[in-house]
Amino acid sequence: MVLETLQKERNNRLGASAEYKLLMQAWFVICLAIIGTTLILWGAQAVRSEFGDFLFLEVLGGIWLVVTRELFFWLGLSVRDDAVERRNSAAVFALCGAMLAVTLTFAGGNSGEGPSFFENILSAALATGTLLGFWLVLELSARVSVSIAEERDLASGLRLGGLLVAVGLMFGRAVAGDWHSVWGTIHDFIRDGWVGVLLLPVAILIERKFRPGRARPFPNWLLCGLLPALCYIAFAVICLWRLGPWEGLRK
Repeated sequence: MVLETLQKERNNRLGASAEYKLLMQAWFVICLAIIGTTLILWGAQAVRSEFGDFLFLEVLGGIWLVVTRELFFWLGLSVRDDAVERRNSAAVFALCGAMLAVTLTFAGGNSGEGPSFFENILSAALATGTLLGFWLVLELSARVSVSIAEERDLASGLRLGGLLVAVGLMFGRAVAGDWHSVWGTIHDFIRDGWVGVLLLPVAILIERKFRPGRARPFPNWLLCGLLPALCYIAFAVICLWRLGPWEGLRK
């Protein structure tokens, strides 16, 4: 009887892990679809007209996601360990937000005209690298990964996921547009993306206020998680609306 019970529990764990693994794989495919759609709608003329160029950037986007996804481990969260093996719902929301944010920065870097693939890669690297740097400072300042990976706090996972999506939107928009020069791209990125950095001190204060503690071991996921996440994204959408279309956006 004991052996049968243990076997049943093991099968349940394996089944749950398989479901979470399928979920993360499906999200990866969705991110690839977003990149592909962006290339079709707003990529360079050569990318939209030549399937080989489109396929190269689509595959590059997949590699980009795989590499950056492995870097999340150094920021305190792991797709394999936290989302799949431990079936941590808080980590799932945070990591899905992080993957979508990386997708947005890569898509933004590949929107607009440019003379070669080098310019696409440089623009995407500028946005993605700044996004990861933003997350690193947040992690060092507020230790949000502890709340997600160890405390399994759903509110923290929602907040981080929403924050990263918001920042990904702003940084992706900041590198979108026609290519002129390296310094011109950096200048435009700082000019259009600096406002995203303003979310960092706000996020640090919110993380320190809403993180789980003795007085509030289980923060309300709606008020302390979903609401701040939606506020972050709404702020990003307003900023994008004020910036307007990027240079070279097809009507």
